Amino acid sequence: MKDRWLLLSVGVGALVLFVLLRAPAEKLLPRLLPASAPVQLSGISGTIWSGRALQLAVERVTLERVSWHFRPLALFLGRVEVGLNAQLDEHPLSARAGKGWFSEPYLKAVRATLPATEVLSLAGMNLAQLGGSVELDLARISGWQDSAFPAISGSARWTPARVVAPLVLDLGTVQLITRAEAGETRGELSASGGALSFKGEVGLSPDGRYHLQGDVRKHRAVPEAVDNFLATFAEPHDGGYRVEWSDQIRF
Repeated sequence: MKDRWLLLSVGVGALVLFVLLRAPAEKLLPRLLPASAPVQLSGISGTIWSGRALQLAVERVTLERVSWHFRPLALFLGRVEVGLNAQLDEHPLSARAGKGWFSEPYLKAVRATLPATEVLSLAGMNLAQLGGSVELDLARISGWQDSAFPAISGSARWTPARVVAPLVLDLGTVQLITRAEAGETRGELSASGGALSFKGEVGLSPDGRYHLQGDVRKHRAVPEAVDNFLATFAEPHDGGYRVEWSDQIRF
């Protein structure tokens, strides 16, 4: 008798799940999103299992021509997950989005190649005009709530790394490798092959406070403004300079 009820429960559960996944996404998806979620969808079509949206906006980031597909194997790992493909300012982006039964939402396997200036703008740091592209390969993004900055694990590679305004400075290749620690993003930043080389550490807190510290070396002439910055804010160290800098990103 117990086995019969168990099989019946499993069957009913599977039927409910099937009906939900095949339901029209336009009607069901807005109901599934928490009221407090900073997500806006428009032009929804298809089903929860496989569908599309003309636009998906999450705070400062707007994705277009979004498509998703349900990943059923993730259920066996205790989470609901979908694969995503989209365009970010006409540049392709892919990712997986999900939520564990008892854990917070997350993004993982985020991959895209974007103009460097656009990445800087998305980070709320419109300090300069940049050349080159940034290749993003982010293993996991989690911990965004109450407008907090998420914790990010992954890598970003900027090449050819070049500042084009308000001054011109070639940096060769810049690479950032990060990890999530206690809700914060920490990592190693390096630059090589340009007028300056750098090797150091960075950190970003959920409230947007960031810090950078490391060693800078000059390999050829740089703009006068860079020399003035190093002379004012850096300390001579082992034939180069020791830099420490902290501030807060504000949107």
